[in-house]
Amino acid sequence: MVHILLVVFALVFHIAIGNGSTCPNQEWIEQSLKKIHVPGAAIIVVNATHVLYEQAVGYKSLSPKEPIDIDKSIFSLGSISKTFIGIAVMQLVEQELVDLDADINQYLSEPQRRIFHPHYPSHSITLRKLLSHSASIYVNRQAEDSLFKPGDEAFKESLADVCFKYANPNTSNWLPKPPGSVSLYSNVGSSLAALVVERIVNMSYSDYVEEKILKPLGIDITKTGVHLSDFENPDDLVKSYAYASDAFYIEQWHQMMPQFNITQISDNIPTWLHFPYFSLSTYPAGLWRMSARALSVYLRMFLNNGSSILHPRSIAEIRTVVGCGVIPMFTPEPVNNNTIQRRLEYGLSWYWVTTDKGDRYFGHAGELPGMAHVMLTNKKNIGVI
Repeated sequence: MVHILLVVFALVFHIAIGNGSTCPNQEWIEQSLKKIHVPGAAIIVVNATHVLYEQAVGYKSLSPKEPIDIDKSIFSLGSISKTFIGIAVMQLVEQELVDLDADINQYLSEPQRRIFHPHYPSHSITLRKLLSHSASIYVNRQAEDSLFKPGDEAFKESLADVCFKYANPNTSNWLPKPPGSVSLYSNVGSSLAALVVERIVNMSYSDYVEEKILKPLGIDITKTGVHLSDFENPDDLVKSYAYASDAFYIEQWHQMMPQFNITQISDNIPTWLHFPYFSLSTYPAGLWRMSARALSVYLRMFLNNGSSILHPRSIAEIRTVVGCGVIPMFTPEPVNNNTIQRRLEYGLSWYWVTTDKGDRYFGHAGELPGMAHVMLTNKKNIGVI
């Protein structure tokens, strides 16, 4: 799904750069999304100071049918949420409260629950390694899927408890390589960096992001959050759907997410599958919720070199490829399509992606059951959501 949306993103980028007065026809967008079975989408193109183009197409709910609204529809952002971790950490770096290359145990202050690689204990786990997915922490897909819970149930387990459960030396959740020598995408590793933020500032990570990142940008924090209970009007939340072309696909989803009551929109096949609202205990890595409009304000901050919340040198640090691009990607098990992964180069919670044509973009994508998102920028300082 993310690969398909990258194609759509490239088309919108081409239009925005080539001729700002030429906007894609809404009917063409709707037909294009229909072909790849996307029931609704919000598209925004921005530069550092202005919105260049915006369009809401399709529906946030298929039953009953309710249209997407750029300002009001609340999306679960998936892994785009990780970008807030990088911003938060760099704010603490600017205040000299943390060092990117220091052992995180000095910040966690848990002498009885130290985090280290069981086979390479002398190789420190640092914020730089966590933010660039090079800390050698690996949790398999089945375990990751089990972290999703219906409603707000996942939040019964604290961020600290889930991090110490999966990233401790007594588990098998470690790659057979020293930290810093290979990279592999890690939601638990990213969440561990958010836990460091939480310990340093002595407040919940979610409160910190709202108070120190979103509110200073003028984003209405009553319309953002991670808990379902954070939102007064649940009707604003975008529903999650997946297109099921056959019965095998339906069965696959039931096997992957047995904890969910996944329902079919109709008894006939093909059909849409509806996922109930859910939570995720590693929420900093994948479950911030906000509108496309709010996210575009945040992206413009980044395009504006940090605006009022971060120094330009910190933005430059985030954009710098960790390890100068020589840290290899580790593949723990066979995958059907890792072409996108091979073309990723990690900065600090943001990454560079190179297309088949050699074009290079910076930002992040995000994927959750029934949702997929892209937030990327190009060399001309134009961003697309």
